[in-house]
Amino acid sequence: MAVKKGTKKGPVTVSRRLSAITKPRNISKRSAPQKKNHAGRTSTKVRRVQGNDEDDEDDELFDDETPNTSSDESAEEAVTEESTGDTLHPNTLRFLKDLAKHNDRDWFHAHKDIYKIALANFKAYSSTLQEELTKVDWTVPILPIEKHNLFRIYRDVRFSSSKVPYKEYFSVAFSRTGKQGLYAKYYLSIQPGDQSFIGGGLWHPEATHVSLMRREIDRNPQGIKDILVSQDFFASFLDPGGSRKRTSLKAVEGQALKSFLDRNSEGALKTAPKGYDKEHPDIDLLRLKSYTVGKRIKDSEILLPNSMEFIVDVLRTLEPFITYLNSVVMPDINLANLAPASGSG
Repeated sequence: MAVKKGTKKGPVTVSRRLSAITKPRNISKRSAPQKKNHAGRTSTKVRRVQGNDEDDEDDELFDDETPNTSSDESAEEAVTEESTGDTLHPNTLRFLKDLAKHNDRDWFHAHKDIYKIALANFKAYSSTLQEELTKVDWTVPILPIEKHNLFRIYRDVRFSSSKVPYKEYFSVAFSRTGKQGLYAKYYLSIQPGDQSFIGGGLWHPEATHVSLMRREIDRNPQGIKDILVSQDFFASFLDPGGSRKRTSLKAVEGQALKSFLDRNSEGALKTAPKGYDKEHPDIDLLRLKSYTVGKRIKDSEILLPNSMEFIVDVLRTLEPFITYLNSVVMPDINLANLAPASGSG
């Protein structure tokens, strides 16, 4: 499907982490996500994209709002029944646009019912996306969306210069262990003003995993380079001007590396990491501490009737990169034996 790509606005960062493996199963699309569970709260630090995201740390950590009562849950279940899960409603983006203009608790509580409808639409959409993603990457299990994948809208403002209480976007992450854990993740956020985002990778993984990535790049730099320069991947995430058809393979590799390095410059070392020669031919890759890619999505694209097909196609292009990262930082010697046979779905 030919879809006009959104304008890229500078380097972007994605969420990090995961863990657990589940074989795929035949799935049918659900019309509504599973019932909300308020039993636990998580503390995984997640970041979206470059911009005003220093205030998005501890996405899940604090919710100073009173939990929903049973009547609230009944109301939410009623609106989720109206969400097909295949499309995002324009009113969902409209709510987020209004929230950006009135980001305070009084306004939010006065519009709580509208928020529930918008959230129900995004949850249904995310549930369908998770089902479709399992067909692309069989190591991603079906999990309860709200508990394991969905990021809450409430911000932790304790250490932020911005004290606005709510995020101005909805977001979700998928991996072998949902939004948490040590595995590389797939990530989607929706935000008005052509600021929706899709991407994935490892954002600031733990030190041992950075060491494993550096060892792999040192021993086999072509492993990651082959993915970065592959035609669909390069066109989707790393080609700022559609230049592949006009340049040589060497020029494509140079542009791919430059774009990848720019996107992951946050936190990168200024000098050679310990144990590596500063004259190493791949020293720029060795300096990195994050390994992510992503792209912006226009409102007109995310609201298309077949936007699900578009999003899944992007995730399909991303899958070899996610699989490569996991094979380096979380290798599974039994993975080949667990993988479904070719053609088995």
